[in-house]
Amino acid sequence: MNIRKVVGITLIASGVVVTSIAAWKVWGENEWDSYKQTHSVTEYQPAPKPAIEGKKKFIDPDKATALGDIFGKIYIPRLGKSWVRLVAQGVKWHPVLNEIGIGHYPSSALPGEVGNFAVAGHRGGFGGAFLNIHRLKAGDHVYVETNQGWYSYVYLQTKIVKPDDLDVISASPKELKGHVKGERYMTLTSCTPVFVNTDRIIVWLKLDATSTLLEGPPIR
Repeated sequence: MNIRKVVGITLIASGVVVTSIAAWKVWGENEWDSYKQTHSVTEYQPAPKPAIEGKKKFIDPDKATALGDIFGKIYIPRLGKSWVRLVAQGVKWHPVLNEIGIGHYPSSALPGEVGNFAVAGHRGGFGGAFLNIHRLKAGDHVYVETNQGWYSYVYLQTKIVKPDDLDVISASPKELKGHVKGERYMTLTSCTPVFVNTDRIIVWLKLDATSTLLEGPPIR
C-alpha cells in the first residue's frame, strides 16, 4: 500500500477516535450525569410518609443548613413528563450542582415562604438540569415537594442578565414586571449561552397553590 495512503488512513482513524472521545465528554458524560441525578431521586422520600426500607429522608427545609443537605424534589413538566431533580442547600459546584443537580441560594426564602425561593442548576455539562429552562412559558408550572407538602409555582417571566445582577434573586426583584413586595416567588437561575456562560438566564415564577403530602401534588 502507498505510504501516503497509510498515513492518510492513520490520520483519519486518529481523527475519528479523538472526535469520539470529545463527543463522549460533551454528550455521553452529560447524559450519564443526568441519569444518575434522576435515578438518585428515587432514593429519597418525604419524612412524614410511612417509612420504606432503604429510602432516605428529606431534611426539613429550615434545618437544611449544611452544604448539600437535601430537602426536597423539584418537578418541571415542561422539561419532560419524567423530569425531576433533588434540591439541596447551597449553590457550589461540588457537591451540589455537579452531583445533586439543583442548589438553593442560602440567602433566599424557603419553599412556600414570603420572598423568593431561588435555585441554580447547570445548563451545559454535569447533567444539564436546567438546559431547557428557556422553554418555560405562560401557563407552565414548577412543583416543589418537601416534608411540609407540595408547592405549585406558575411561570411569570424570563430574562437574560449579567452575572453580577444579584437583584434577580431578591425578595421582590426589580426587573420582574409587576413585582409585589410580600409575594411568594421562585427563581430558576443558570449560565447562558450553553457552554459559554457569559450571562445568566433567569426564570421567575410565583406561588399559586399548595397541598399536603396526603393530597398529592397540585398538578395542573
